[in-house]
Amino acid sequence: MNFNSTKILLGNTMMIGVIMVNCSNSWISMWMGLELVLMSFIPFMQNENPLSSESMIKYFIMQSIASTLFLFSVSIMLVGDSTMETSNEMILTTAMLIKLGSVPFHNWVLMIVESMGIFTMTCMLTIMKIPPLVVMHQINSSMLTIPILLGMIVGSVTCLNQTSIRKTLAYSSIYNISLMMTLLTSMIETLLFLTIYTLMLILLMKIIQTMKINFINQMITNNFNNWLKMMLWINMLSMAGFPPLMGFLIKIMTMQKMINENQNIMIFVLVTTSTLVLMFYTRLTFTSIITFNSFKKWTISTKTNNLFMFTINILMTPILCSSMIN
Repeated sequence: MNFNSTKILLGNTMMIGVIMVNCSNSWISMWMGLELVLMSFIPFMQNENPLSSESMIKYFIMQSIASTLFLFSVSIMLVGDSTMETSNEMILTTAMLIKLGSVPFHNWVLMIVESMGIFTMTCMLTIMKIPPLVVMHQINSSMLTIPILLGMIVGSVTCLNQTSIRKTLAYSSIYNISLMMTLLTSMIETLLFLTIYTLMLILLMKIIQTMKINFINQMITNNFNNWLKMMLWINMLSMAGFPPLMGFLIKIMTMQKMINENQNIMIFVLVTTSTLVLMFYTRLTFTSIITFNSFKKWTISTKTNNLFMFTINILMTPILCSSMIN
């Protein structure tokens, strides 16, 4: 992505919107922050792809519907009608689920990811999730059990027949959003989960961008060196939650939260769906290393950047383990 002064300004206003939602003590200012984030992010979606304009419109329409529902719910609160409390909570929760792209309102995410750039997609799947999660923490809704269970099931099962890398990562994001919503009672744990997931996704996106991979079968025909393939392998296993990598730590953190709250059904679904997630990421991993020894001689030389990213993948795990133990 080529950065210019306009995109730098929009990036700053987007982060101001995120901070505004995090620090607000009124619903109206939260709504203003959400709108600021929305209007700042849309120009980043424009690229050379002819479908990018269509994706921008779809994204704007879905986010506008969610914002309208949120503002409608806030107006009911201001009126102070006590008989509308349950339905109001339902409207607020629905609005935030649409903004998150969580099940059952996840189809808009899958419709727009194919035409997005790597940087924009990473931003949408990570930073853009912070404001809705903060609002949902403030709502403290008791209606999230079904969306969480559906999100884990849909995110793991429907990804099994995907061939597109972007849609695979979108389904993985839908799955991880469900895990984040189980931690919403503790905002620190939710943000820790999102931070680790963001780091894993950035490292994976960087490798995908370097290898120029869009579909799974393209991994077989690449001619990159063993370091890059090894990094892709470790990143895939980390996203799958394979021990002792970073992705395993956030799964254990989520399971510990569920055990403390006696959510036995959720633990069963989490363990079952985690096996499916591990299966399709392992499939990607085997595809990437199936041609491990077939590479050109001039790719033997290892670049410093590759070694640096490989070191981050290896060293981050013991650092995080020691910090969580302490």
